[in-house]
Order: sequence, then C-alpha cells, then structure tokens
Amino acid sequence: MFLRRADYKNTKDIIYTYCGALFTCQFSHAWFNFRNLKDSEGTEWFENSVKATKENRQYCIDNANKFKTYGENSWGLTPCLGPKGYCGFGDKPCETDLKVENDGTITPCGAIGSIVFTPKESLKAIEYYYNNFPELWGKYELKDGDNLEKDTPWFAKEYIGIDKGIEIVMLENYLNGTIWKYFMNNQYVKNRLKHLGFIEKNIKHFV
Repeated sequence: MFLRRADYKNTKDIIYTYCGALFTCQFSHAWFNFRNLKDSEGTEWFENSVKATKENRQYCIDNANKFKTYGENSWGLTPCLGPKGYCGFGDKPCETDLKVENDGTITPCGAIGSIVFTPKESLKAIEYYYNNFPELWGKYELKDGDNLEKDTPWFAKEYIGIDKGIEIVMLENYLNGTIWKYFMNNQYVKNRLKHLGFIEKNIKHFV
C-alpha cells in the first residue's frame, strides 16, 4: 500500500510504502516501462522510484556510523536473508520501527535491482561487492546478503530466487530494454494502461 508523500528529511516529494523497502519500487518497473508515462493524477512513477531509491542510498550513507555494513557503495535496504533468517529491511520514509527491523544487513539485489533508476550508483555497488567480498560470490553470482556488524562478518550461503530474478530482469532492461519492449508492446497491457488513465508525458493518450 502506498502512503502519503514525504521523505525522512522532508526535502523531497515521495510516495512511499509502509515498510520502506526497495522491492516496492522495483517489481512493477521490471515489466512496465513507466519512464515516459504519468497516471491520471499526474504521478510519474518512474521518477518516484528514482527519488525513493536515492533516499534509500542516502539513508545508508547517513547511518554508516551506526552500521558498518552501510555506506555509499553498500546500500539497498529490502527484504533478504540476514543473520536471523529472512527479514524485512527498509529505510525512511516508512511506518515501521526501523530500530527493530534493521540490523545492518544489506542485500546486493537492492542496488542491482535499482540499476534502471540509479545506474552509476548501482554499478559502483556491484564493483564494491566484487572487489571486497569474495564470500558473497558463488555459482550463481552474488548471494543474498551480508552483515558486517559482528566480530565475525556474516555472509549468506544461499540464493533467493525472487531476489536473483529482480537483478536479472533489471540488468536486462538496463542493457537492452528487452523485457520492457515485449511487455509494453502487448495489446492487453496497452489496453489496461489506457483504462487506468496513464498518459504520455507529452499529454498524448497511451495507445
């Protein structure tokens, strides 16, 4: 559920979700190319996700003194495997108690799944993981999460399909736009977007 417009520093206009997790900004965009669309209320959802993703990264930068795992190249708070199992991590703005939810865990799929929104920042995160954490790499590339808060750093041993999925789909959209191209050319998708009142930014109705 999307909630009121705000941000955790009250400097930008963001429509956010209850948990403040990045996956809520990613998964619809994996299929729908909202880059040149706005809805009937004038909301530009692609730009909203760009803002929310940058807020997520900034939250990690601002709290790097609290959690050693967080930083300018280690960001992307969203549900993933952590030392306590699969947990829902997020950032401000949100309605959850982040003091309870967050424990310093970061998942690579947070930054990688956001590559269409923040290409430079996401590529730097991939380089950071590759150059600094061989423990995160395996047969299927990056594993699901890491946490550096303990004396002995924790690294996930597993991969989570839905997290790998958003990485793969968004990387393909970033490189070639393949999923966007075929999905958006489907007539059922076109009809539904038109029915929901989406229009192109140049005010032409979506057809």
